Amino acid sequence: MPNKTNFEANGKKYYRATATIGKNADGSSIRKQFYGVSKKEAEEKKIEYLSGIKRGLAVNFDKAMFDYAFASWFENVLRPRVSLSTLTRYEIDYRMRIKSSELSSMRLTDIRAANVQAFYNKLLETYTANTVRNAHKLLSQFFIYCVKADLILRNPLLAVELPQIKEQSEKNKALPDCDIELLLKAAQNDIDNFIYTFAIFTGLREGEILALTHKDIDLKAGTITVSKSVKYLNVEGIYQPIVSTPKTRSSIRTVPILSTIQGLLEANIRACKAKHLSLGIPFTQDSILFSSNVCTYRDAGNVDKQFRKLCNSISIPRYTFHSLRHSFCTLLAKRGVPLKTASELAGHSNIAITAKIYTHVDDVEKRKGIERLAVYFD
Repeated sequence: MPNKTNFEANGKKYYRATATIGKNADGSSIRKQFYGVSKKEAEEKKIEYLSGIKRGLAVNFDKAMFDYAFASWFENVLRPRVSLSTLTRYEIDYRMRIKSSELSSMRLTDIRAANVQAFYNKLLETYTANTVRNAHKLLSQFFIYCVKADLILRNPLLAVELPQIKEQSEKNKALPDCDIELLLKAAQNDIDNFIYTFAIFTGLREGEILALTHKDIDLKAGTITVSKSVKYLNVEGIYQPIVSTPKTRSSIRTVPILSTIQGLLEANIRACKAKHLSLGIPFTQDSILFSSNVCTYRDAGNVDKQFRKLCNSISIPRYTFHSLRHSFCTLLAKRGVPLKTASELAGHSNIAITAKIYTHVDDVEKRKGIERLAVYFD
């Protein structure tokens, strides 16, 4: 028996069901139509929609497509609240992986955990588990927003399983005292190497160090003011340094200058002034403390490359730049600096980050203490 229909469009017959969903300002009814190939299908769509409205969803929740909703959220909600460097990473995940996925052509209300799981599994065929987790981090923020905005009732990611990350050897390990001494000697022999010693004894992040200007250094008070960070990014096709304020309030801080490196810091300042003079570039308090050969901001990639070369030349392991910051926290822990003080000096957003380093150092010291008992077996 053929399905009964009551509506025709573009030569095709449908069944149309209608529901009143509100009132206009003039008191007239706002009506919404639901279409199906049969009366049953149209009525089911109507019931599902009215049920969603009853549970608090937005009036047009059933029309929201993933691609449009995500693009709108990305531009109007996410973009204003994250740093440019973070946004750049998110844009790569969106443009290269999420935008081209099957999710983009789906309605938000149709997306289930199985759809997202299939997307992640497909990504794993080409990318690492870390990449999948980065995409998940972005999608998670989006779906949490959708629930808050009454576009969906439940977050489909709650039932999704993420790929496990294989344990890797720690790259950002702290330097032993003997290697720190070699780096200090390298800075004394060539002031261009001072940036690495500076990192060890101040604990600043690489971007914070490269953003420092001479007005951030108060030699009389013996302090460094940390209030910004710099990173080279590709913005509208131009690779350029972008200076931004730290994303957390705890990153804005004042760090004392260790008296034993102040002489090297003063030597670095003199070298800066000499470089400006030789290039005919006026030196001001806004001049960059650790600048390039032409007195511009240095690219972190080049700084890291030079650090690897230095490590090779003085015969120490090829540490990462972040190892220098990690070393700073480790040195504080070894010398009994209170955890809260260390966390404030490092500008950690959460004291638990510092505590993890302190716990590791404490475990090592405990092991050394136990090993001293071996004398009883000699």
